Amino acid sequence: MKHLIIVLASLVQVVFASTIHCDKCGIKVQENIAFEKGVKDLKVDVPGKTITVVFNPSKTDTLKLKKAINKLGYEAKVIDYKVVK
Repeated sequence: MKHLIIVLASLVQVVFASTIHCDKCGIKVQENIAFEKGVKDLKVDVPGKTITVVFNPSKTDTLKLKKAINKLGYEAKVIDYKVVK
């Protein structure tokens, strides 16, 4: 007997505390992380030093996103994580 498995793809929202400190940093993050595989939405809050990413967990994960932010020259620490859909 064959079984059909349906996986409902949820979206996850992760908020990183970051070392971004100016508008140029925010633009750099916005222009690069928004195009990472699986990213659906991205908000950069320079005054609050946070980066909020909504992503498809079947395409990427928190560790990959953190590494992408680190590659740009900024630290990133997860301060919130939740399923949003």
